[in-house]
Amino acid sequence: MNIRNFRDISGYINRDGKVMKKNMIFRGGSLDRITQDQADYFEHTLAIRHILDFRDEKEAETAKDYEFRIADYEQISALRVQKHDENGFDFEKIIKNKMDVHQFQSVLGYLKEGYRTMAFENPAYQRLFELLLKNDGNIYFHCTAGKDRTGVAGFLIMMALGMDEKDAVKEYLLSNKYLTQGTDDLAGQLNIPEQYRRMCEPLLGVQEDFIQLTISSIKGKYNSYDEFFEREYRLDTEQRNRLIEIYCE
Repeated sequence: MNIRNFRDISGYINRDGKVMKKNMIFRGGSLDRITQDQADYFEHTLAIRHILDFRDEKEAETAKDYEFRIADYEQISALRVQKHDENGFDFEKIIKNKMDVHQFQSVLGYLKEGYRTMAFENPAYQRLFELLLKNDGNIYFHCTAGKDRTGVAGFLIMMALGMDEKDAVKEYLLSNKYLTQGTDDLAGQLNIPEQYRRMCEPLLGVQEDFIQLTISSIKGKYNSYDEFFEREYRLDTEQRNRLIEIYCE
């Protein structure tokens, strides 16, 4: 597949001993480089009926997703930072040819703010849970590299299904394994100066410290994940149980 960081979220066991089903919830990077055969595989073999693009309008326009014949496409930005950068979370574009210490600190601060704010009042994630409850076909959600905006969304899905927080973090960190290019190779393609390459690794992969910012923000605002999901996503106990019934066995 010509998709960065592509995978389904499955196999994890929740607090009641139920296992996430295979091949129902898919995540990854943008769909601008897939072939017709791969698109057919998406729609016919994987039965994906909803594609939710978390990039902003400019990102999505610059690298347009493939136009599917059957699957519905929606673009809703998942960024919630107050000072929105025109490149969004496309750090490859931000740092290409112009990385230095000042630029790195600026981008890192932007990234951290994103992780602190994405879980709250987010129409992109609200729509994601609406589609999951609708259950009229499998779903694929993505951003540019499928690691930050997509990573937070994957974490939230697992927590809504009653998974262990450690497993949800583990799933988030799998992006470091699934990204198709190593950081050294990618840094070379982006012309990042040698002396800054190790410094830039957090921007080209994921770090546990980042998702912990999301976790601490949720716990700082709400007494429990139950309260968080009901207040932010209108997912009460009945709806949470419905999600578990659909996506676990």
